[in-house]
Amino acid sequence: MDKKNEKVIAKYLSGKDAEYMYETCEETPGTCPVCNNRLEDVINMSYKIRKKKGDLFYTYDLFCIVTETFKRFCEENDYPDLTFIQITASPGYYYFTAEGVFKMDDERCKVKFMNKRECCGSYDEIICSRPFYKSPDFILQTDDFILRTNHRFGSFQMKTQLVIIGLKTMRKMQDYGIKGIYFHNVYE
Repeated sequence: MDKKNEKVIAKYLSGKDAEYMYETCEETPGTCPVCNNRLEDVINMSYKIRKKKGDLFYTYDLFCIVTETFKRFCEENDYPDLTFIQITASPGYYYFTAEGVFKMDDERCKVKFMNKRECCGSYDEIICSRPFYKSPDFILQTDDFILRTNHRFGSFQMKTQLVIIGLKTMRKMQDYGIKGIYFHNVYE
């Protein structure tokens, strides 16, 4: 089907770049000691983000960082199951993740799972081509939500779960004045 005829049902977020939270894979906690694949996000509380314009950033090693403005927007709109961890050395900045899962269609997204590791059960890389599609068996109850993808995309210690939001959520973010976020299509 031609993308022009496909229905956009959500957006995934990207933001401005920020410096590495951890410079090397050896420094990155939360990784498998055998293969260095990131298994969980462990925040460096001494991480200092340079003052930047915008309200959402991804470090080069793919940690999602948001501002107090983004956090306040989420709290005022009562979005459930969101985690904000204040970074001690960077007041006003938070590590951010959504706990609720948006299930992607692995086949239509052409997700590639590369080199599954016996040591921890993770993959060295999970790569997804664009465009992104919702799994047909995943039912959305609303168009006002903040969720995350069901996979950590990326390579080794540089992996992240993408933030997926509803179309109404996007409009509310724009009206609220959230800055520096890029909205990319997710299709039915």
